[in-house]
Amino acid sequence: MTVHTEEQPEPAGVRAAARTAHGDPHTSGSATRPRATKAKVLAVLLAAMTGIAAALAAYILGNRVTATSAEPIAWAAATFVATTSLAIHLGEKAGLLE
Repeated sequence: MTVHTEEQPEPAGVRAAARTAHGDPHTSGSATRPRATKAKVLAVLLAAMTGIAAALAAYILGNRVTATSAEPIAWAAATFVATTSLAIHLGEKAGLLE
């Protein structure tokens, strides 16, 4: 074991190897990148599925309430856009999508 004083700083390669060997959470390695990508994809899919479910509910409700067939489609489209945008915005605020 080599002891380094302030006059003799330890080499940068030794310091980096020690951090990666001990699992420093501040280092950005390729092992964390696939997990972050998977979380982002799942967050976007969750937002889309939430929008689809809300649009379907709005379409069904629109069919029961209105007499024309165009209004439920407009309600469903507006609900899909609003719900998906809200879910994406909440995912960004939660740190899932950056």
